[in-house]
Amino acid sequence: MTQITAKDKSKEKFYQALLQIKSEGLDYRTLTVQQLASYAGLSRQTFYRHYQDKDEIITSRIHEFKLNALHHFTQTSNLDAESMISFLLSYWDNHREFFALIEWSGLREVFIDNVAFMNREIMKMNNVVHLNETYISNTYAGAIYMFLVSFLSDEHRHTNIETLIQLFLTLTNGQKLLFK
Repeated sequence: MTQITAKDKSKEKFYQALLQIKSEGLDYRTLTVQQLASYAGLSRQTFYRHYQDKDEIITSRIHEFKLNALHHFTQTSNLDAESMISFLLSYWDNHREFFALIEWSGLREVFIDNVAFMNREIMKMNNVVHLNETYISNTYAGAIYMFLVSFLSDEHRHTNIETLIQLFLTLTNGQKLLFK
């Protein structure tokens, strides 16, 4: 059983404060650490015990997502493009607020960089080597990001995920360069 520490509770309060601030329509760029701490009901000093800046609240969660996804992929017996995109769409469908924070904060490049890293790791897991590995992993990461932007918009909220998986695979040629 995992015990929740005071540090974890504080970090969650800061994250929840960001969600509240976003829902109130405040501008992320002008948000101060003092305002964030006030919304969280914590002190500025507590904030700086955990983070260097407000971006780190989100970037650390993006990093956790990447590590959890990679762990999931290593546990998948037959990882292919369909199971990968299925996992990603399902995860982000269940974490729409988190994705909205990434958009609101303008940290999409951090997200794309982490997905590109994940793509390179998938290539390694599949013993795939390409001269243009960086371009391939970055291009697929950008495609995943843009697809998620469309998928997570309110107008597509009730679209069948299986249909979207097939559409994504068609659009990206099955992401075959990650797997072959």
